[in-house]
Amino acid sequence: MAINLGVKPVLTLFAAIWFGAPACALDLPASAILTASKTDTNSISFPVSAVQNGTTQFDAVQGQITTRAYKIAGSSLTSFQAIEPLKAQLQADGFTIAFACADMVCGGYDFRYMLDLVSPPNMFVDLGDFQYVLAQHGDGRRVSIVTSRAGQAAFVQLTTVSPHTDADDQAPRASIPLSQINPSADLPLIEQLTTLGHAALEDLAFETGSARLGVGPFASLAAIAVYLRDRPDVRVVLVGHTDNVGGLSGNVALSKERAASVRMRLIDRHGVPAEQLGAQGVGYLAPRISNANKDGRSMNRRVEAILAPTQ
Repeated sequence: MAINLGVKPVLTLFAAIWFGAPACALDLPASAILTASKTDTNSISFPVSAVQNGTTQFDAVQGQITTRAYKIAGSSLTSFQAIEPLKAQLQADGFTIAFACADMVCGGYDFRYMLDLVSPPNMFVDLGDFQYVLAQHGDGRRVSIVTSRAGQAAFVQLTTVSPHTDADDQAPRASIPLSQINPSADLPLIEQLTTLGHAALEDLAFETGSARLGVGPFASLAAIAVYLRDRPDVRVVLVGHTDNVGGLSGNVALSKERAASVRMRLIDRHGVPAEQLGAQGVGYLAPRISNANKDGRSMNRRVEAILAPTQ
Protein backbone atom coordinates (compact mmCIF):
# COMPACT_ATOMS: atom_id res chain seq x y z
CA MET A 1 0.00 0.00 0.00
CA ALA A 2 1.40 3.38 -0.98
CA ILE A 3 0.98 6.28 1.42
CA ASN A 4 0.84 9.72 -0.17
CA LEU A 5 2.35 12.52 1.90
CA GLY A 6 0.52 15.16 -0.09
CA VAL A 7 3.04 15.56 -2.90
CA LYS A 8 2.94 13.76 -6.27
CA PRO A 9 4.79 11.82 -7.45
CA VAL A 10 6.05 9.81 -4.49
CA LEU A 11 9.35 8.04 -3.91
CA THR A 12 9.10 4.54 -2.47
CA LEU A 13 11.72 3.83 0.19
CA PHE A 14 12.48 0.31 1.31
CA ALA A 15 13.06 0.35 5.06
CA ALA A 16 15.05 -2.88 4.91
CA ILE A 17 15.20 -6.28 3.29
CA TRP A 18 14.35 -8.37 6.33
CA PHE A 19 15.73 -11.83 6.94
CA GLY A 20 12.90 -13.94 5.57
CA ALA A 21 10.34 -11.14 6.05
CA PRO A 22 8.72 -8.93 3.41
CA ALA A 23 10.25 -5.55 2.67
CA CYS A 24 8.62 -2.60 4.39
CA ALA A 25 7.94 0.09 1.79
CA LEU A 26 7.35 3.68 2.85
CA ASP A 27 6.52 6.55 0.54
CA LEU A 28 7.97 10.06 0.59
CA PRO A 29 7.65 12.88 -1.95
CA ALA A 30 9.83 12.50 -5.05
CA SER A 31 11.78 15.57 -3.88
CA ALA A 32 13.09 13.60 -0.88
CA ILE A 33 16.88 13.28 -1.06
CA LEU A 34 18.84 10.58 0.74
CA THR A 35 21.45 12.45 2.80
CA ALA A 36 22.97 9.61 4.84
CA SER A 37 22.85 5.84 5.06
CA LYS A 38 24.60 3.32 7.30
CA THR A 39 24.19 -0.33 8.22
CA ASP A 40 25.50 -2.08 11.31
CA THR A 41 25.01 -5.43 13.01
CA ASN A 42 24.92 -5.07 16.76
CA SER A 43 22.52 -3.56 19.29
CA ILE A 44 20.58 -0.33 19.73
CA SER A 45 18.33 1.11 22.44
CA PHE A 46 15.11 2.95 21.55
CA PRO A 47 13.33 5.21 24.08
CA VAL A 48 9.86 3.88 24.96
CA SER A 49 8.77 6.55 27.42
CA ALA A 50 9.02 10.29 27.89
CA VAL A 51 11.79 11.71 30.06
CA GLN A 52 10.86 11.97 33.72
CA ASN A 53 13.35 13.16 36.34
CA GLY A 54 16.12 12.88 33.76
CA THR A 55 15.50 9.23 32.89
CA THR A 56 13.45 7.18 30.47
CA GLN A 57 12.82 3.54 29.64
CA PHE A 58 14.49 1.84 26.68
CA ASP A 59 13.79 -1.07 24.36
CA ALA A 60 17.17 -2.68 23.70
CA VAL A 61 17.29 -4.86 20.57
CA GLN A 62 19.96 -6.65 18.58
CA GLY A 63 20.13 -7.29 14.87
CA GLN A 64 20.90 -5.66 11.55
CA ILE A 65 20.49 -1.91 12.01
CA THR A 66 19.89 0.29 8.98
CA THR A 67 19.71 4.05 9.37
CA ARG A 68 18.75 6.43 6.57
CA ALA A 69 18.19 10.19 6.68
CA TYR A 70 16.28 12.23 4.10
CA LYS A 71 15.83 15.91 3.35
CA ILE A 72 12.66 17.18 1.67
CA ALA A 73 13.65 20.63 0.40
CA GLY A 74 11.08 23.31 -0.31
CA SER A 75 8.41 21.41 1.61
CA SER A 76 5.62 22.90 3.70
CA LEU A 77 5.08 19.61 5.54
CA THR A 78 5.08 19.96 9.32
CA SER A 79 6.89 17.36 11.37
CA PHE A 80 3.47 15.89 12.27
CA GLN A 81 2.32 15.79 8.63
CA ALA A 82 5.57 14.07 7.65
CA ILE A 83 5.33 11.29 10.24
CA GLU A 84 1.62 10.46 10.36
CA PRO A 85 1.36 8.77 6.92
CA LEU A 86 4.52 6.76 7.62
CA LYS A 87 3.05 5.69 10.95
CA ALA A 88 -0.15 4.61 9.18
CA GLN A 89 1.88 2.65 6.61
CA LEU A 90 3.65 0.71 9.33
CA GLN A 91 0.36 -0.13 11.01
CA ALA A 92 -1.04 -1.32 7.68
CA ASP A 93 2.01 -3.59 7.33
CA GLY A 94 1.29 -5.28 10.67
CA PHE A 95 3.37 -3.14 13.00
CA THR A 96 2.04 -1.82 16.31
CA ILE A 97 3.03 1.54 17.72
CA ALA A 98 5.10 0.91 20.84
CA PHE A 99 5.60 4.59 21.66
CA ALA A 100 5.04 7.97 20.04
CA CYS A 101 5.58 11.51 21.28
CA ALA A 102 6.39 15.05 20.17
CA ASP A 103 9.16 17.50 21.15
CA MET A 104 8.53 18.86 24.66
CA VAL A 105 6.08 16.06 25.52
CA CYS A 106 8.91 13.59 24.84
CA GLY A 107 11.29 15.55 27.05
CA GLY A 108 12.72 18.11 24.62
CA TYR A 109 16.50 18.43 24.86
CA ASP A 110 17.01 15.40 27.11
CA PHE A 111 14.94 13.11 24.88
CA ARG A 112 16.49 14.29 21.63
CA TYR A 113 19.98 13.42 22.90
CA MET A 114 18.88 9.92 23.81
CA LEU A 115 18.24 9.29 20.11
CA ASP A 116 20.98 7.97 17.87
CA LEU A 117 20.61 10.54 15.10
CA VAL A 118 22.58 11.28 11.96
CA SER A 119 24.58 14.48 12.44
CA PRO A 120 23.75 17.81 10.77
CA PRO A 121 23.58 18.88 8.00
CA ASN A 122 22.30 15.43 6.94
CA MET A 123 19.65 15.39 9.66
CA PHE A 124 18.38 18.43 11.56
CA VAL A 125 16.18 18.24 14.65
CA ASP A 126 14.50 21.33 16.07
CA LEU A 127 14.25 20.75 19.82
CA GLY A 128 10.86 22.48 19.83
CA ASP A 129 9.48 20.79 16.73
CA PHE A 130 10.07 17.09 16.24
CA GLN A 131 8.07 13.87 16.19
CA TYR A 132 9.15 10.38 17.28
CA VAL A 133 7.56 6.99 16.64
CA LEU A 134 8.76 3.50 17.53
CA ALA A 135 6.89 0.60 15.90
CA GLN A 136 7.37 -3.10 16.49
CA HIS A 137 6.32 -6.24 14.64
CA GLY A 138 5.46 -9.66 16.03
CA ASP A 139 8.49 -11.15 14.27
CA GLY A 140 10.87 -8.93 16.25
CA ARG A 141 11.38 -6.12 13.76
CA ARG A 142 11.58 -2.52 14.98
CA VAL A 143 11.22 0.73 13.03
CA SER A 144 11.80 4.17 14.52
CA ILE A 145 11.01 7.41 12.71
CA VAL A 146 12.05 10.93 13.64
CA THR A 147 10.79 13.95 11.71
CA SER A 148 11.54 17.64 12.09
CA ARG A 149 11.87 20.90 10.19
CA ALA A 150 14.69 23.36 9.59
CA GLY A 151 14.22 26.44 7.42
CA GLN A 152 12.34 25.50 4.27
CA ALA A 153 13.00 21.78 4.54
CA ALA A 154 11.58 18.77 6.32
CA PHE A 155 13.87 16.04 7.60
CA VAL A 156 13.16 12.34 8.18
CA GLN A 157 15.31 9.69 9.80
CA LEU A 158 14.29 6.06 9.50
CA THR A 159 16.02 3.41 11.65
CA THR A 160 15.14 -0.23 11.11
CA VAL A 161 16.24 -3.32 13.01
CA SER A 162 15.77 -6.92 11.94
CA PRO A 163 16.54 -9.59 14.55
CA HIS A 164 19.65 -11.74 14.46
CA THR A 165 19.53 -15.18 12.91
CA ASP A 166 21.52 -18.00 14.49
CA ALA A 167 24.19 -17.45 11.82
CA ASP A 168 24.43 -13.78 12.79
CA ASP A 169 24.94 -14.64 16.46
CA GLN A 170 27.85 -16.91 15.55
CA ALA A 171 29.52 -14.49 13.15
CA PRO A 172 32.66 -12.75 14.41
CA ARG A 173 32.32 -9.01 14.98
CA ALA A 174 35.25 -6.82 14.08
CA SER A 175 36.29 -4.25 16.65
CA ILE A 176 36.58 -0.60 15.70
CA PRO A 177 40.23 0.48 15.40
CA LEU A 178 41.03 3.51 17.53
CA SER A 179 42.78 5.15 14.57
CA GLN A 180 39.44 5.19 12.74
CA ILE A 181 37.88 7.59 15.24
CA ASN A 182 41.05 9.36 16.39
CA PRO A 183 43.66 9.72 13.62
CA SER A 184 46.05 11.30 16.16
CA ALA A 185 45.94 8.31 18.50
CA ASP A 186 49.43 7.21 17.48
CA LEU A 187 50.92 10.53 18.60
CA PRO A 188 52.38 10.70 22.13
CA LEU A 189 49.77 11.88 24.62
CA ILE A 190 51.41 15.21 25.40
CA GLU A 191 51.92 15.93 21.71
CA GLN A 192 48.20 15.39 21.17
CA LEU A 193 47.44 17.72 24.07
CA THR A 194 49.73 20.52 22.93
CA THR A 195 48.97 20.36 19.20
CA LEU A 196 45.24 19.61 19.31
CA GLY A 197 44.39 21.17 22.66
CA HIS A 198 42.90 17.91 23.96
CA ALA A 199 43.80 14.26 24.40
CA ALA A 200 41.80 11.22 25.49
CA LEU A 201 43.26 9.22 28.36
CA GLU A 202 42.68 5.91 26.62
CA ASP A 203 44.21 3.61 29.22
CA LEU A 204 41.96 4.53 32.16
CA ALA A 205 39.68 1.85 33.59
CA PHE A 206 36.73 2.34 35.93
CA GLU A 207 34.74 -0.19 37.88
CA THR A 208 31.55 -1.11 36.02
CA GLY A 209 28.84 1.53 36.48
CA SER A 210 31.01 3.35 38.98
CA ALA A 211 33.16 6.47 39.17
CA ARG A 212 35.83 4.55 41.07
CA LEU A 213 39.09 4.56 39.10
CA GLY A 214 40.97 1.28 38.84
CA VAL A 215 44.21 0.59 40.65
CA GLY A 216 46.46 1.35 37.69
CA PRO A 217 49.17 2.40 37.20
CA PHE A 218 48.05 4.43 34.20
CA ALA A 219 50.74 5.73 31.86
CA SER A 220 48.53 8.60 30.69
CA LEU A 221 48.28 10.01 34.22
CA ALA A 222 52.02 9.77 34.73
CA ALA A 223 52.61 11.70 31.48
CA ILE A 224 50.06 14.38 32.36
CA ALA A 225 51.58 14.74 35.83
CA VAL A 226 55.12 15.26 34.55
CA TYR A 227 53.88 17.79 32.00
CA LEU A 228 51.95 19.83 34.56
CA ARG A 229 54.57 19.71 37.32
CA ASP A 230 57.13 21.09 34.87
CA ARG A 231 54.76 23.88 33.77
CA PRO A 232 53.07 25.44 36.81
CA ASP A 233 51.40 28.07 34.60
CA VAL A 234 49.45 25.45 32.59
CA ARG A 235 45.97 24.33 33.59
CA VAL A 236 44.07 21.26 32.37
CA VAL A 237 40.38 20.45 32.64
CA LEU A 238 39.48 16.77 32.80
CA VAL A 239 36.19 16.12 30.98
CA GLY A 240 34.21 12.92 31.44
CA HIS A 241 32.14 11.35 28.64
CA THR A 242 29.63 8.48 28.69
CA ASP A 243 27.67 6.43 26.19
CA ASN A 244 23.98 7.21 25.61
CA VAL A 245 22.44 4.49 27.77
CA GLY A 246 20.26 6.10 30.44
CA GLY A 247 19.12 9.64 31.10
CA LEU A 248 21.08 12.79 30.43
CA SER A 249 21.26 14.08 34.00
CA GLY A 250 22.48 10.74 35.35
CA ASN A 251 25.12 10.44 32.64
CA VAL A 252 26.34 14.00 33.18
CA ALA A 253 26.66 13.30 36.91
CA LEU A 254 28.55 10.04 36.32
CA SER A 255 30.88 11.60 33.76
CA LYS A 256 31.71 14.47 36.13
CA GLU A 257 32.32 12.07 39.01
CA ARG A 258 34.73 10.07 36.86
CA ALA A 259 36.60 13.20 35.84
CA ALA A 260 36.78 14.21 39.50
CA SER A 261 38.14 10.77 40.38
CA VAL A 262 40.93 11.19 37.83
CA ARG A 263 41.66 14.69 39.17
CA MET A 264 42.05 13.37 42.72
CA ARG A 265 44.34 10.56 41.53
CA LEU A 266 46.61 13.13 39.88
CA ILE A 267 46.65 15.23 43.04
CA ASP A 268 47.00 12.47 45.62
CA ARG A 269 49.37 10.06 43.89
CA HIS A 270 51.19 12.19 41.35
CA GLY A 271 51.60 15.43 43.25
CA VAL A 272 49.93 17.72 40.72
CA PRO A 273 48.85 21.02 42.35
CA ALA A 274 45.06 21.12 42.70
CA GLU A 275 44.81 24.58 41.13
CA GLN A 276 46.16 23.20 37.85
CA LEU A 277 43.28 20.75 37.46
CA GLY A 278 39.57 21.10 36.84
CA ALA A 279 36.90 18.43 36.39
CA GLN A 280 33.72 18.56 34.32
CA GLY A 281 31.31 16.10 32.72
CA VAL A 282 29.17 16.27 29.60
CA GLY A 283 27.53 12.83 29.67
CA TYR A 284 26.74 11.61 26.16
CA LEU A 285 26.59 15.05 24.52
CA ALA A 286 29.94 14.77 22.71
CA PRO A 287 30.24 11.26 21.22
CA ARG A 288 33.20 10.59 18.97
CA ILE A 289 31.44 7.72 17.20
CA SER A 290 27.92 6.30 16.98
CA ASN A 291 26.46 4.75 20.15
CA ALA A 292 24.49 2.27 18.03
CA ASN A 293 26.68 -0.70 18.95
CA LYS A 294 28.77 -2.06 21.81
CA ASP A 295 32.13 -1.03 20.32
CA GLY A 296 30.92 2.52 19.75
CA ARG A 297 29.57 2.87 23.27
CA SER A 298 32.87 1.60 24.66
CA MET A 299 34.82 4.16 22.62
CA ASN A 300 32.58 6.97 23.84
CA ARG A 301 33.15 6.19 27.52
CA ARG A 302 36.29 8.16 28.23
CA VAL A 303 37.98 11.02 30.11
CA GLU A 304 39.76 13.68 28.08
CA ALA A 305 42.35 16.23 29.16
CA ILE A 306 41.72 19.70 27.72
CA LEU A 307 44.10 22.63 27.86
CA ALA A 308 42.37 25.49 29.67
CA PRO A 309 43.01 29.24 29.65
CA THR A 310 45.45 30.27 32.35
CA GLN A 311 43.42 33.34 33.30
